[in-house]
Amino acid sequence: MRFKAKQWEYLRGCWHMTPREIQVAKLVCEGRDNDQIAGELHITYNTVRVHLGHLCNKVGVRGRAALIVEFANTL
Repeated sequence: MRFKAKQWEYLRGCWHMTPREIQVAKLVCEGRDNDQIAGELHITYNTVRVHLGHLCNKVGVRGRAALIVEFANTL
């Protein structure tokens, strides 16, 4: 699922996401797995997991599918 720049800006404001968390969230919404995200952002697999954990905690969900659904429902 792809969102427009203004939508990402709105979501960032709702949950006070960092720029890196937004990068990770965008790739999650595009269907990338943790290995693909790590490779594209030049970070480790575990760093991706940490960012996803922070995102899920901020949004109040468990798992990437629930994260995407919550983003879509918020817009």
